[in-house]
Amino acid sequence: MKVLAFAGTRADLFPLGPVLAALAADSSVQLHVATAVGFPSGTALSRLIEAGLPPDTFTHHELGLYLENPSAHRQSLIGGALSTAMAKLLPEVQPDAAVVLGDRWELLYVLPPMVINGIRLIHLHGGEVTEGSLDERVRHAVTKLADQHCVSTAQAARRVAQLGESAERIHQTGAPGLDRFAHPVPLSDDEFHAEFGVPLVQPLVMATYHPPTAETGTDAGERCREVFEETLAQAGTAILTYPGFDAGREDIIAVLEEIQSRNLPGVVVRESLGPLYPRVMATVRALVGNSSSGILEAASFQVPVVNVGDRQQGREHGANVLHCREEPNALHASIEKALSPQFQMMCQSVINPYGSSRSAAPIERVIVGSHATGLIKTFVDLPVES
Repeated sequence: MKVLAFAGTRADLFPLGPVLAALAADSSVQLHVATAVGFPSGTALSRLIEAGLPPDTFTHHELGLYLENPSAHRQSLIGGALSTAMAKLLPEVQPDAAVVLGDRWELLYVLPPMVINGIRLIHLHGGEVTEGSLDERVRHAVTKLADQHCVSTAQAARRVAQLGESAERIHQTGAPGLDRFAHPVPLSDDEFHAEFGVPLVQPLVMATYHPPTAETGTDAGERCREVFEETLAQAGTAILTYPGFDAGREDIIAVLEEIQSRNLPGVVVRESLGPLYPRVMATVRALVGNSSSGILEAASFQVPVVNVGDRQQGREHGANVLHCREEPNALHASIEKALSPQFQMMCQSVINPYGSSRSAAPIERVIVGSHATGLIKTFVDLPVES
């Protein structure tokens, strides 16, 4: 069986990694992975290996089309080229099934050639809600294009059913990205200093801010500055990471570069943490920002989260998440609460609603068995209450 996976950025590659590794280990599967948009030329293969794919267990197709400074106009232009590249790749690979994760805008261009060519599509993380980002619309659109749905929670399964998908196509598997965190080991003080070049002074706080893409005309640079500055004010050591590949990214990076130029003690700016991410998550005392990692993953580490603004609005979350307005006083109070001994202690008993780090195997079974279900989908109407 030939399976084609697509990854547009690190944001979907690393959560998808455990599933790709399970497919690569199956002798009945020939795994192909296509990459584009979020990987500078020549770097994607290394990222795939970092995500857990052993070398020589898959075929890599680098579509290129790197989008360094996204804007709505550039995204629209590159989207057409991306769709053309995928249409040219399909006759070469001739996949029996394709697998994608999530809600990135690239999927609007990647998936139509697959659907037109009758390739069975398995979608991961459908049925979730993020009302403050463009991802919300993309995710539900992909659900209607997909043949099989591997969802993370019971609530997500109900939403996919609301979209008319039949029960035999919906599988509650949990979030596969959590499989990376089954046995997290914190960084020692010496390991932290060797990796980041600064001493580890607790509380270690990590902050990530992404552009709020549901609305146009927002000043992402000014909004992120407030988040970063308040994080620096309360952290012993702070790690600030780059945003995703959305319009407004360059404004946030400019702020990060300005902070980095100040050479402040105990401040680390990184594009990403890559395979080091689980160990850093096991070391931090709090996460601040509007990243999905705070909603999906932090509960697996019992880490408090200050979720800022509306980007993740409506998404299920654990009791470790504090919601905060994008306003300095609210930010200060929320970070202070997240770092308080009482809230830190409460978070030690938090259970992650997105699963328990055992998702890759059942997802792999869904993918391998997808040929058993026909391409004709019946729209299931829900009962109308009087």
